[in-house]
Parts: sequence; C-alpha cells; structure tokens
Amino acid sequence: MFTLADKKRVLNTASNVKVYSPANALRATSAAIAAGDRLFIDGFGHFDIDSITDIHCRRAVSAVAESKDYTVTVPSGLAIGDAIEVKIQMNTDRYQGELAVQARLGGAHYFTFTTAPLTAIAATDIVTAIVAGYTSYIGKYTKGVFPFTVGAGATTSKFRVTAATGYESITFERAEIRRSNAGIGTQNFLSLATTSIAVGTQGKFLGKFVEESIRMATPLNTNPYGLDNADTAVDIRGRYTCVTFTVATTFEESLSTVAADAGTPLAASHKFELYLNEATCLAANSAIDQIAAIAVLRSTALTALTNTVQAAPLTLAQEKSEVLILADESSVATTAAFIA
Repeated sequence: MFTLADKKRVLNTASNVKVYSPANALRATSAAIAAGDRLFIDGFGHFDIDSITDIHCRRAVSAVAESKDYTVTVPSGLAIGDAIEVKIQMNTDRYQGELAVQARLGGAHYFTFTTAPLTAIAATDIVTAIVAGYTSYIGKYTKGVFPFTVGAGATTSKFRVTAATGYESITFERAEIRRSNAGIGTQNFLSLATTSIAVGTQGKFLGKFVEESIRMATPLNTNPYGLDNADTAVDIRGRYTCVTFTVATTFEESLSTVAADAGTPLAASHKFELYLNEATCLAANSAIDQIAAIAVLRSTALTALTNTVQAAPLTLAQEKSEVLILADESSVATTAAFIA
C-alpha cells in the first residue's frame, strides 16, 4: 500500500476513483470488480482490495427541522385589552456563538415577544394573537435572521414553532405565556403542553459539516503535495456518501525509527475516510457504486461484515457489520439498492 498519509479525503469528481485488475486493466463496471483488484484514489493512495479488513458505506442523511405544537391555556384573570407575553426557550447541540447571543439559546435566556392587546380572550383568539405578534416582531428587523417560525398549529388552540432552514440543530425546550398589561403586577408564566410534530436532526455527511471536520485544518493535512483543487473542495450545499475502510498491510515506505530497520516496510493497519459528492459520483458504475461493490465483495470474504436487508433503525451490532447503510438508517444488500 502507498498513501500520502492523508486519512480523510473529499472528492467531487467520480474519475478520481478507479479500480484496476491484477493485469492493470481498468474496471469499467462495478460488476467486473473482483478479488485481487486494486483501488486507486487520486491524491489519497492505492489499496489492494484484499487488504481491506473493514469497510462501510453510508449515504448522506438530510437535516430535519424540529417542529412542536403548543396548546394554549388561558391565563387566570385574562381580560380584553390585556396582551400576552410569550417566552420560547431553545437549545442546540452545536456551538453556535451567534445564536447564543442573538437568539438566546441555552441557559436561562428566552426568546420573548408580546402580542397586541386582545380583543377576545378564548384560546383560539390567543393563538391568533401570538402568530400575529411574532410576525409583527420580526417585521421590525428587516435584516434580521430568526432561527424559527411561529404559525398555526394542528388545531385552533395550538400554535406551531418550527426551526428555520439552516438551524436544524435547534431544539425547543419549552414555551410559556402570561398575562401582560399596565398596572396588573407581575404575573406567573404558564408552561404550555407540547406535541412533537417533527424531531429535529442536523443530518449526516452534509457539506456544511464536512467542511468543518475535513477542510478546517492545516494545509499540511488537507493539501498533501499540493493536490487539493476544485475536485476536493467541499460543496457546502452538497450531500456526501461517507466511506470508511481499514487496510491491514505493509507500507511501501519505511516507518521504523530503528536504524536496523532502515528500508524495511513495516506492517500497519490504518483507517481512512472518504467523502464522495452524491451529485457527481452516484451514477451506476461511478465512484460510489464501485466502492459499494468493493464493500459487498469484502463482506463475502470477512465474517465480521454483512450485506443484508435490515429495517431501520439498525442495532449497534448491525451498524458495525452492515456495509451498505441508507439515509433512513436501514441497510441493503446490493449496490443498485444503495445508489437508488
């Protein structure tokens, strides 16, 4: 095996992945790939397929915006002419400094706004006022970016809070309301009952996160020998299939620090990660299809690996064994099903 020691790689061009036979003939189709072949990845290295001891291919998972309905309870003593103060608490599992400041994410901070004075005080009227109040509030900030929207819920007594596109990391902790008017004194907030509409997820292997984990490093580990170019720049709007594989073999270069071993290749086992742009590499017999074929081939040779149809969600044991995992977290048995 020869490698540039770059253990993570992003590729946008399918021709950068090739498979050759032992006779050095290019494999034009995935079906032609066989034991003894060699995998070439431009700017990454070349690997004997038979030396691969572990391999998994995972399709990109789309981000899902969290959405919740909140059922309005009429505050005690509410009267026509009162307003409703609304507090929405959010959190995020990502560190987003601008959100923590501007959108009051986490801790004891809330996103707060107040409705116009009510002309009717039924739960339905309060919902209408809350939706209109939010629209009025954000309308004051024409250049503002708000991480969620407020709209009508499943019933007239509910309003819905939904994370905005690009803010799928947000989760809604709670929503509270209270009566507000001059001269009535401090009122207690009412915590509203919640109904989950959609569970939020940031997705997996999307360009904006691949950019952070692969490209935000030093030139030494992202630009070996100056080979990085448009083919390897991350499309932050793209979707990437993630391929992880482990190779157990000797290196062609000597890695020993012992003088007596100079020039002697050492046995080594290294794990590699490859991210392939689904917009350009997903066609039949293209890069993703060919690597998926290698994964299926190795699963027949290694007892620890499997290529079977399993329903989502996979168990931990299945995730460790299945080589072709789809975006919905199920697994498939064939390359055709994997790229479909």
